[in-house]
Amino acid sequence: MSAREFHSLYYTDCGPGQGLRGGAGFQFQAVSPDTTDEMMTVVQRSTLYEAPVGWMREKRPVEDYPPSLVHVHNGVYATARGVYLGAETGGVREGNQFTHALVTTNAQLYGPIRPAQLWDAPWWVEEPAPSTECPAVPAEPEAGPFGVEALREWVLGQQNGELWLLAVHSAVDRVHDEGAPRVVFISEDPAAVMRWIAAATLLLPQERALRVGFRVFATNPQFSEQEVLALHPDWAGSLAEPERHTDFTVFNLVTGKHREAEASDSALHWVSRFLRADPYDVVDAIELSHQFACGRGAARPSNGDRLAAGVLALEEPVSGQESAMALAEWLAAPPAVSAADVLEPVLAAVLAAEPGVPVLARLAGIDLEQAGQVRFALLRAEIGEIIRGTPAGDRAPLAESRWRRDEVERATRLVEGAAGAVLPERMDLLLRTAARFGVQPRLGNFAEPAARFVEWWAQHPHAGVDPSSWTCGAEFVDLLRDVLARRLEGPWGDEVAAAIKERWWRLLAPTVSDPFMPLDAAVASAAVAAGGSVRQETIEVFRGLLRKPEQPGTGEAVYDALFGESAPTLVELSAFLAELPSTAVSDALAQRAFGVLGKAKVSGRYLDVLRVLSHHLGDRQDLRKLWEDDGRLRAWLSTLRRKGAEAGSPGEIAEQVLAARAGKVVEALLACPPRAATELVVSSGEQLQQTLVRELPAVWNDENADPDLRDRAVVLAFVAAWSDDATGTVRAAFDRELEAWMHAHKQSDFRRISKLLRSIEAEHATVWHEWLRETAQRKPKQARTRQVARRFFGRRER
Repeated sequence: MSAREFHSLYYTDCGPGQGLRGGAGFQFQAVSPDTTDEMMTVVQRSTLYEAPVGWMREKRPVEDYPPSLVHVHNGVYATARGVYLGAETGGVREGNQFTHALVTTNAQLYGPIRPAQLWDAPWWVEEPAPSTECPAVPAEPEAGPFGVEALREWVLGQQNGELWLLAVHSAVDRVHDEGAPRVVFISEDPAAVMRWIAAATLLLPQERALRVGFRVFATNPQFSEQEVLALHPDWAGSLAEPERHTDFTVFNLVTGKHREAEASDSALHWVSRFLRADPYDVVDAIELSHQFACGRGAARPSNGDRLAAGVLALEEPVSGQESAMALAEWLAAPPAVSAADVLEPVLAAVLAAEPGVPVLARLAGIDLEQAGQVRFALLRAEIGEIIRGTPAGDRAPLAESRWRRDEVERATRLVEGAAGAVLPERMDLLLRTAARFGVQPRLGNFAEPAARFVEWWAQHPHAGVDPSSWTCGAEFVDLLRDVLARRLEGPWGDEVAAAIKERWWRLLAPTVSDPFMPLDAAVASAAVAAGGSVRQETIEVFRGLLRKPEQPGTGEAVYDALFGESAPTLVELSAFLAELPSTAVSDALAQRAFGVLGKAKVSGRYLDVLRVLSHHLGDRQDLRKLWEDDGRLRAWLSTLRRKGAEAGSPGEIAEQVLAARAGKVVEALLACPPRAATELVVSSGEQLQQTLVRELPAVWNDENADPDLRDRAVVLAFVAAWSDDATGTVRAAFDRELEAWMHAHKQSDFRRISKLLRSIEAEHATVWHEWLRETAQRKPKQARTRQVARRFFGRRER
């Protein structure tokens, strides 16, 4: 038999030698070549005509018995038509019937025909074959009267036909879902049932339709394996009442009642289209949606599959944002299909619907060949929302730009054109949107709207406008500077100055360059007053100007620009003056600096600044005294470094100056040979010694200092403390510090100090060891001090 033919099987009551078994009785009378035992088993078990026992007892006329049509999928596909013949062969007992079955393992043989459409097909056989072999039935057999258009017209002619088809198709669509009820029709007319089944299965893809088994009529639904059954009212019993059963979804065609249930997604989508569009195209679309689902590895088509199929097979426009989003999601994870034949037409249909921003944003996140086209549509939609004043939330970042050159120009012109239509308060959003899309609008192409916006911006410093995110931000900031500069010198000057201090300086600080310009000066002052890193960055901007003050008054202008709102620290003042040539320090600038010194504590840097300003001291005697003492002290330190002990005593130096230069003094003394250093300290009097009391412990406690310098600091302190010229106050202070040093160190450290002391004078080492011993005995401090002093220096403490 050809692979393109159905196996054909006849089953009836046979006389002797008439059937395959040879004997008399019910059996397969004839089969087509190569029919298998499995096929015969399926037909005999599931598809034979069922005659109602009650009617047979009543001996109803044969013509009262309706023909049957049965379909089953159980390893093979089998569709069978049966007729009642009445009495058995050679007898009078009721129950004879003839069943003609088609069987195949290849679903494609049905072609586009649903099994229910085979009702009343002209090729069904109702009588035995001359022999035990019968002809096969060709593939894609001719259907009966239930063609696609005929079914559509019949449904439309039924009362509430569309609602009934929604319900019937929904029930049939669900029959293979877990726990779903089977479907039962109650009717005297098998043709009416077959029409509903045919229409319902036409709205299923062929693969699924062939798996829906049905039996019209069934005598006992509990023993029928098919999912869809039809019962005659005479033997329906309680099943005729739709609401009484949950194991079955009942459609009573006699009473016009059925149990209400929610329509399936498939029914909601396809029923109305089947009844109003070209029904053949709808059937094709259903098949196409099924192929899409299979291509994605899904059991059922999604809404996106159905919509895409509608676009391609029905040429349906995309309607509504929900449908557009469903197709956008579908395009994001499409089946394995041709981009040119499927994906591009679907995308074109979505874009033609001019969907909203959410849909286009979803499409923009997909790697499409038409990415530029999608981005342009999204840009246009977002700009439309901006112009209309639609509130805009945070927009998702876009993938790297994939504009073509012509698309870039088109997008740029779109933004430039929109600038003339957008309100000033939404220009920031427009420019941020352009930046998201990598579009750089040209201000020359929308100069008037740009100027109008900047005027508004200058009057609304708290509007939250952030040009840092614009692709043309620097150009707009330049325009803003021009407007603010003009307004600062006009009747709004106070208002603008206040706004600069509060807001504008943050934006304009990186742009300042001219201290003589009022706007730059106001911005710089506000930025410096704000502190933090911006203070240092702003100060740094003008440093270069100070080195070459070619314009008269540059020093004063820079100073006022930087410190007009916040006085410099001493460090900043020192750095400022260090940048200026000495001849550029005017008296006016010096007076500003004296104001800073007047509020500062005397320190080494303070004295350095004072030196720079020495020519401008005038009658400031207090500052002059500090400057003169500092000069003498620095001269003494210079001599000390060159001549050592020959430098002699520094003389009377103001305590503030000595404290300010204490670090330099200690540094110079420790750099001298130990003997010279100790002679100087001993001979210089209490003022210097008190300074050393504060400074030397800091040296020997500094773990980062040179170990040799730390040891020299201890030696210097010890010799100074026990000299004849040391006061009791000095001795007591050094004693406390040295005792703390001793408890923190060990014998090896003591020996190093002893060695240094011996290099100065042997007796110093002896006193050192005795002091260590006495201190270790932990006698009262005053007693120890007195004993050591009497023993080694032969005199009482002062």
